[in-house]
Amino acid sequence: MKAAKERKMERKTKHKTLAVAKTEKSRQRRLDNKAKRAEIHAIDPDMKVKVINQVTYDNEGAEIKVENGKIVKWLPARREMIEPEIIEVKTLQSKHAELGITEVEKGRAIDAQIEKERLGVFNNLVSKFKKK
Repeated sequence: MKAAKERKMERKTKHKTLAVAKTEKSRQRRLDNKAKRAEIHAIDPDMKVKVINQVTYDNEGAEIKVENGKIVKWLPARREMIEPEIIEVKTLQSKHAELGITEVEKGRAIDAQIEKERLGVFNNLVSKFKKK
């Protein structure tokens, strides 16, 4: 078996090599993005450019590519808007208004309904310990 110190040293060296690899990868990605940005600014120096996941976009959100020394915009596909269906929603108050129930009766009905729901949670528990 390895000693704890040996495992610790191996883990440290692994993490260091991973960190160096990640640094090199991110550095290369930044240099690539810089080259893309410089190429676009050589054509149009005033253009604002965003680079997200190695894809260049302009302010309007259109994807930009350079082809034959010209900037070509690729507009994102627009999704069609689907009209939502209108569904009639009845609240407890509208239900009571249809039935012609007064305010006091509404309050009692709501209290009774809440109490019934609250006690319904414990029905299984009560039935287990109920004396016969």
